[in-house]
Amino acid sequence: MTIADNNSPVLNLGIIGLGGGASQMIPAFLKHPHINLMAAADIDQEQLDRFRSELHGDTYSSAEALCQSNNVDVIYIATPNQFHIEHALMALENKKHVLIEKPMTLTLDDADEMIRAARRNEMQLTVNVKHSFEPRIRKIREMVLNGELGRLRMLNYWYFNDWLYSPRTKEELTPELGGGVPWRQGPHQIDILRTIAGGQVRSVRAMTGVWDENRPVAGHYSSFLEFENGVVATAVYSGYDHFNSREFTYRVDEGDDWPDPPVHARARAALRQAGSAEAETAMKRERRFGGSGRTAQGAAPDQRRPTPWILGGPLVVSFDKGDVRLTPDGLLVYGDESKQEVSLTSGRDGRDGVIDQVYDAVVHGKRPANDGEWGMATLEVVLALFQSGQERKEIYLSHQIATID
Repeated sequence: MTIADNNSPVLNLGIIGLGGGASQMIPAFLKHPHINLMAAADIDQEQLDRFRSELHGDTYSSAEALCQSNNVDVIYIATPNQFHIEHALMALENKKHVLIEKPMTLTLDDADEMIRAARRNEMQLTVNVKHSFEPRIRKIREMVLNGELGRLRMLNYWYFNDWLYSPRTKEELTPELGGGVPWRQGPHQIDILRTIAGGQVRSVRAMTGVWDENRPVAGHYSSFLEFENGVVATAVYSGYDHFNSREFTYRVDEGDDWPDPPVHARARAALRQAGSAEAETAMKRERRFGGSGRTAQGAAPDQRRPTPWILGGPLVVSFDKGDVRLTPDGLLVYGDESKQEVSLTSGRDGRDGVIDQVYDAVVHGKRPANDGEWGMATLEVVLALFQSGQERKEIYLSHQIATID
């Protein structure tokens, strides 16, 4: 930790894994006034060379070497899911605070081990559930707390896109390595629902499925969540690149294309044109840090979005006295007698909110809303999606915690 000219502490941050997740977070790290992006570790030397050239940071060819650096306070872990437990424990045991990509790991036992390691070493463990800190989601949660629309009753969240046919790595298409829509996208959608509804899911009834043997991971889920406080929610996600729910949302989503792509099922077409696993890997590589579709400041210039970035929908939140949905500039509230838009054009998105949580936790000792216990509770819901589908029954949960407001 260093001290800025205005006497504010600055956290020195390192990254393990310069993939797609890191390429989305790096612009937010760079613009934060109290984060100094110091270093990165990756097994790809070309990625490290790009990082050193563009950002002038230290580079390491192993995660262990970065974790042992005295120049780093916080480590952001953005490696494939199966490596999360190894890298998190390595960082925590070396007295580094951790921000880890979702899902925090693949089993509840591993999540518990990470939490215990953080406590033992008196380090902060946080999970990068960035969409849950987007200003629109936090505003809806505020509406729940202040009761302006009465009691929260129901949430319905549906997202259809091209996830399964966008370029994918081997890990993303291997079920036991945490591949597929429920693992890769479920944590975001579920975390948003938990944040708004109070956090404590009582039970899950769900189905997942593999509809394309050439992409042998679950490409969808449909689920019903009941919360301890009586709120109910549906969470539906399909990544099969047929319908795109952007048509329902006034283009509120996290897609890079703006405006809508001119070609229907463009991801499927691009995959067919690629013609091989090697070509798909090359396409995926371009989404990593330094690829043609990414810069240190964010998406390529012709892809920068004019509205805040958030997981797509539609998301409709129902209260006693009204329904609320997302708009490009804020929220639209449908009340008993009228409807009105709440503008939330702050220039910030959920990435900024997550970094604020990390900073306040490390510097001020404030418990983060996205701590390890919270991440473990979201992981439990993801695991319940699979278990419920396999056993064809309702799954009751036991590791849930309340939203930390």
